[in-house]
Amino acid sequence: MKKLFILCLALAMITCTANNVTPTAPVNSTFDTSMATSLKKGTLVGIGHTASGEVNIYNDNGKYVIVLDPYSSQSGPDLKVYLSKDINASEYINVGKLQSTTGKQSYTVPGTPDIGEYNFVHVWCEKFTVVFGRAELK
Repeated sequence: MKKLFILCLALAMITCTANNVTPTAPVNSTFDTSMATSLKKGTLVGIGHTASGEVNIYNDNGKYVIVLDPYSSQSGPDLKVYLSKDINASEYINVGKLQSTTGKQSYTVPGTPDIGEYNFVHVWCEKFTVVFGRAELK
């Protein structure tokens, strides 16, 4: 039993090193929402983890930008922001690594997807395939 505990502790220390954990220092995106058109918005809620905030998608001269403001969540390894077509994120776009567990942050959506088909934003832990939070966009 003691050996199993030590093995689990060692594994946790290896997988949750500082390089793998999302930064906690607040960020403040410089994206100017007053110069863009708001298309969709929703409220992010935690799913099995602490996560909250407002999510907006903007059209900025033909590019789509997701803005989390305000945003707050638990830290975790390998957290990503996904834009998806359904609640289960069976079809999604990875828009980037979560910049921080707090603060205003923005993510440019790659390509030119039909944004009308994408109705959810997820904060997702890729390493352990766990959803931290989700917002339905309307």
